[in-house]
Amino acid sequence: MELPSLELVKKAMAPTIWDFGNEVLYELCKDNFWHTDDKKITAKVWLIGRAYAAAIERRKSKDTDDNDQFYENRVISCFKNSLLDCNLKFLRKEKEITENNMIKILETHHQLITDIKNITSLKKRSLSSKYLHFHLPNLFFIYDTRVVNGLRRFYKKVPKEFSFLLKDENIDKNYSIFFIKCFDLKNRIREKYNILLTNRQLDNLLIK
Repeated sequence: MELPSLELVKKAMAPTIWDFGNEVLYELCKDNFWHTDDKKITAKVWLIGRAYAAAIERRKSKDTDDNDQFYENRVISCFKNSLLDCNLKFLRKEKEITENNMIKILETHHQLITDIKNITSLKKRSLSSKYLHFHLPNLFFIYDTRVVNGLRRFYKKVPKEFSFLLKDENIDKNYSIFFIKCFDLKNRIREKYNILLTNRQLDNLLIK
């Protein structure tokens, strides 16, 4: 398979004008990791969603709540009553993606999609990936249309050695296919150039 050139890989590692803003969001989630406080839940969901064009208040459900009421009446309880903290607690000790933790990562993403769908009637695959990425940036790849399109240059099918993951019923298949391709590409770049990109740097590479 074709790999990006060393020049493109190095460009993806260069600083960007977005780094400071992203660091603000990483620090926000690091310092307010859990989902027990109404104000902290609201801030994280609101700021990540708005910054990444994936606002949770864009919904299909026919309720009468305006956006403020939606956060107060639906969003907070959705995150507080979910299994998210339980899943994050399990994954927080993991330093990187491995074949042993991939299923748990994918199931955590699927569970958040399911929780959010219950209050929006929409499958917010992208928001879920972005929200989880800012909490555990080493474990979750950012799902975005531009990145998905970038991956098509390198992959037509899921690498066979990871196809078993797609048999799990508790995953989102589209994100899982995307995740596997990102993981494989990251490893191939490391093998060829002896460079281990962060998930954020891989995102930069695929967008460009």
